Amino acid sequence: MKLDLSEIALNLGKRISYEIDEPPIEDPEMGIRCTKPITGKVTFTNAGRHIVMRGRINTTIEVECARCLGPYLIELKDLPLEEELPLVGHVPEIIEDEEVLEDENEPLFVENILDFTELLRQTIEVTVPIKALCSEECKGLCPHCGKDLNTGPCGCPPDTETTAFGELASLLKEDEQQSEG
Repeated sequence: MKLDLSEIALNLGKRISYEIDEPPIEDPEMGIRCTKPITGKVTFTNAGRHIVMRGRINTTIEVECARCLGPYLIELKDLPLEEELPLVGHVPEIIEDEEVLEDENEPLFVENILDFTELLRQTIEVTVPIKALCSEECKGLCPHCGKDLNTGPCGCPPDTETTAFGELASLLKEDEQQSEG
C-alpha cells in the first residue's frame, strides 16, 4: 500500500494517526511468511525537515528452523516502527565516504508518497533471528539419513570416524583406566 503524506508535508506540526490493518506479507526470498494480518497504529508528524513516523505493529510470522528445517511461528507484539522521512527540499547530508546501500536505490519515500507495505516488510525482516531455532533443545537432522532427530533417534550407526578430538578423548580414557588399575 502507498500512503500519500502530502497533507502532512505541507503543514508544519501537523499530526495524523493511522490504524494499521494490512494483509499478511509473504517474502519467499527471505523465508518469511506472515500468518496473520499486520495490525497496529502509527503517527506521522511534520517536524519541519522530516516527517517523523512512530508506531507499533503486531503480527505472527512463520520461519524455518535452522537445525531441523521445520516451520514454526514467531509472534511479534508491539514491534516498534520508527522512521524519519525527509521532506522535499530538505535533502539529508551525505558524507562523501559513505557507501550507498542497494536498498537506497529505491527509496521508500518519494514525492511525499510512502511505500508502507515495503516499510512493513523491511521492519519484519530485520526482526527475524539470523539463526532461527524452533527451540534451544532442537536436535536438528541426522547428517546421514536426514531424519528429524526431535521425533526420535534414527537407525544410523554412530559415527566411528576418528577426529583429532576423538583421539584426545581416547587418550583421556586410557589415562583414567591406568589411574584406576
